[in-house]
Amino acid sequence: MTPAPLSKATSWAESAVEETCRRAEEWYRALPLFEPRVNLGSVTGFKYPALLSEQDCVMHFARFLNEGGVPWEAIHHQVSVSRWMFDQPHPAATASNPAESRWRVDLALLKSEDFLAASLPAIGPGFQFDAFLEFAYLDDFWTLPGVNPFGEPGKRREKVEKDVAKIGRYLAGGACQIGYVIVFEECDWGFSPTFVSDGEASNGCRVRFVRGYSIPS
Repeated sequence: MTPAPLSKATSWAESAVEETCRRAEEWYRALPLFEPRVNLGSVTGFKYPALLSEQDCVMHFARFLNEGGVPWEAIHHQVSVSRWMFDQPHPAATASNPAESRWRVDLALLKSEDFLAASLPAIGPGFQFDAFLEFAYLDDFWTLPGVNPFGEPGKRREKVEKDVAKIGRYLAGGACQIGYVIVFEECDWGFSPTFVSDGEASNGCRVRFVRGYSIPS
């Protein structure tokens, strides 16, 4: 599948997401810390009281998008593919890809006026979401003394790699114009120095790390 060509309409979503990453990281690093907690080697306190789950990351990112000027009506959470949006022979349609028959994205950006003006379901090029965003929350529990790391950090690094591939499929199918994986990272999870550039080169997915720690210069 050949990704649909980008249009000038991409610019608002791209600049909004990039600025939100900057603002989110600034906020993240300023959060107060919990004291480390380990219970029976399996239950841990999180590092920051504002973030207890991946969905907290999504929620706060959406808040910063809105504060930066993106209308709430243009921010959609947990969007699932549906035949009223994409239908055969569109490559994003469920029936066009039996191996990946269902998909869902954490945040989808699309201005209401563009949604209203679209001829749906889309069966060919034309209608696209402005951006799809997947999120990952990588806390620091596995670094604490006495904790069971449950296969980390490799386990969730693999999860992020799968998210990058997922966004690549959305881009290849023409469901969105740009795609991101936003990683909230509480400590260094050991990603390759070329992980960001490799993801964009291989399938167009942009990876952005929102770090709660400072990288030594």
